[in-house]
Amino acid sequence: MINIDINSFKKDFLASIIVFLVAMPLAIGISIACGLPVYCGIVSGIIGGIVVGALSGNSLQVSGPAAGLILIVVDIIHNLGLDKLFLIIFVVGLIQVLFGFLKFGKWFRAISPAIIQGMLAGIGISIFLSQFHIMLDSKPQNSFIENILDLGQVIYNSVLPLNGSAHHLACIVGIMTIAIIIGWNALPYKKLKSIPSALVAVIAASVFANMLNFDINYIQVESNFWSEVKFINPSMLMHIFNIKVLLSALVITFIASAETLLTSTAIDKMSTKSKTDYDKEIIAQGVGNALSGIVGGLPITGVIVRSAANINAEAQTRFSTILHGLWILLFVSFLPAVLNYIPIASLAAILVYTGYKLVDIQAAKHILKLSKGEFAIYIITLVAILFTNLFEGILAGFFCALIKSAYKVLKVDIDTEEDTQTNTITAKIHGNITFIQLPTLIEALESLPKDKNITLCAERLHYIDHACIDFIKEWEKERRAEITNKGLAFDVHVDWDQMKETYPSFKWSHFHKSHDKNDSPKMH
Repeated sequence: MINIDINSFKKDFLASIIVFLVAMPLAIGISIACGLPVYCGIVSGIIGGIVVGALSGNSLQVSGPAAGLILIVVDIIHNLGLDKLFLIIFVVGLIQVLFGFLKFGKWFRAISPAIIQGMLAGIGISIFLSQFHIMLDSKPQNSFIENILDLGQVIYNSVLPLNGSAHHLACIVGIMTIAIIIGWNALPYKKLKSIPSALVAVIAASVFANMLNFDINYIQVESNFWSEVKFINPSMLMHIFNIKVLLSALVITFIASAETLLTSTAIDKMSTKSKTDYDKEIIAQGVGNALSGIVGGLPITGVIVRSAANINAEAQTRFSTILHGLWILLFVSFLPAVLNYIPIASLAAILVYTGYKLVDIQAAKHILKLSKGEFAIYIITLVAILFTNLFEGILAGFFCALIKSAYKVLKVDIDTEEDTQTNTITAKIHGNITFIQLPTLIEALESLPKDKNITLCAERLHYIDHACIDFIKEWEKERRAEITNKGLAFDVHVDWDQMKETYPSFKWSHFHKSHDKNDSPKMH
């Protein structure tokens, strides 16, 4: 017998409606931003809700098409064609399922926040510029520079002359949409704010544009929505091992999986009811993407805006996520004609606002405050995405992060402190020392003054290898011999006990035996 918690069911039911109202305009807008039929975004939203929602490793996470993948989708369509896009999404699904079974989920979380924030900022600026053109009833250019250079002319055409041109009317609708979103979000009334601002803006802009008969671009949907279904061409499967297909699939897999699992982590922090099984979540996303590729949908990820709306609406279980997908399915099946009244400029305005929100200035300030090196990675990733493409930009960020990590690992610092009363210099070794840093170590130790007592301290040493241990031993031996030969009243002390703690696996007994007994390190 199945026990149903009526109170939980009511909350899930109401939350599903809120999520549905948030998801619909975003799915449509992302489709249009990719240059694809509305169907592509809608069907991926349905799959993300019903299929991924049922299998998800996070019961409160909502999945669907994501703004963060617009750039890569557009690039794939331009370079490889539409049919290969669906094949790539299918392959993404297979890879994600494989990664989930191999328990690779945790590895997608091991990404520098600077790269993630730089990626989101780069995507946000690109989306902002391209959709700003569409919002003003103009065509976006092919690159960041071209969009910047064309921006002034586009804005001029949309404001002057005030002659009721399509550019002018689209501009009014777009600005109206953004103004309503900002104003609605600023309302002090919590109950009103539970209604999605994007939905209010789209409805208001659609009513306004249709009442005044604005001659601008509107969504075009057939009376039978499902007539637009485009199944993957079976002949495309022969290209599944094409290097460009596999490379593109790996790029989407990386971005989609990282975005999904970062969203899952954020949801776990937002709600005590959420505890993510990361490998199960990757498998669910894989099943969803494989199915989306088969039926001609967009790539699917876990998305924070819809998930946050789900949590804020007090969803209790995965039932709300599944229901939101069902509502989308029913709406496009029985009321598709309603979509034809929505101005494209209004949907583009929502994405302009979304792009703006992706550039998180506070996150950038936080990264700068933590580390200038991490902030440099953030800037490099952002700029590389803007001036190349998403894949090359992320690679640039990873390359810089690896260089920074290698520098940190290989860096050795030797700080000195002088005690004038005892005429002693304490040389403190920091970091990791291997044979690669041996020249630096040699230079630092040999530059220590010979007319003072020397103490070599390793309390902040993380690692030291055999080559460096051997050199320090020889340096200590030579310095003691020099002191003895010259009859100086100075001493050299190496804290070998700390060395032992740093490198416990080293065969210290063998090390002592390999030197003359009179010269072996004195253990203090």
